[in-house]
Amino acid sequence: MEDKKYLLQTCKHCGNKGLLKIVADYKQHFKEMDGTDVIFTADTCWVLLECPVCKGISLYKSYTDDTMVTPYGYESDVSMEYPGNKYDYKHVPESILKSYQAAVKTSKVDLNVCLIAIRAVLEKICKERGSKKKNLEAMLKEMVNKNILPETLDQCSFLIRKLGNSGAHGDDIGMSQSDVLELIDFIETILYYIYELPIKIANVNDKYNLKLENKAEKTLECE
Repeated sequence: MEDKKYLLQTCKHCGNKGLLKIVADYKQHFKEMDGTDVIFTADTCWVLLECPVCKGISLYKSYTDDTMVTPYGYESDVSMEYPGNKYDYKHVPESILKSYQAAVKTSKVDLNVCLIAIRAVLEKICKERGSKKKNLEAMLKEMVNKNILPETLDQCSFLIRKLGNSGAHGDDIGMSQSDVLELIDFIETILYYIYELPIKIANVNDKYNLKLENKAEKTLECE
């Protein structure tokens, strides 16, 4: 730990990177014995952190055992256990990912700014997928017509577009923070559907060498 009262980490609630306050901690010690001899030990430290920016609570874990010794001492396996990432964005283009991360950071600061930022992410996705249309509404229609977006996610996109417009115009529509978080959830799902899911499907398909049946061919066989 960098300090007895604080830990340098990134808050996954708002994206703030800095010293998060330690509000509680607990250490679990495991010891395996062979008669009177200790043959293996492990320590798991749990730390409850509070973000000074959004006041969100996070759970940090540090694990060390006898097998993790290095010439410089023990090496710990550390992770933020809560909140966890809903999706792991490995294949989202960097510029889009950065815009998404910036939108998440503003969700605890200014709801209108966050609405605009989420809408901007959606527009970037459309352009990255090749849309040349002049406005977001036309872009989204093109995405649906090309089967890049299914109807359900088109509804999500519609809400992001309309509410993003309201944020840009400064309209007081009574949006709550929980409502904005729902829109963030929508854009996360769209990012996953477009950029991550096809890769996962391809990986499984390569592993088992499966082929999706052509629906037209299957209909002819039935006839």
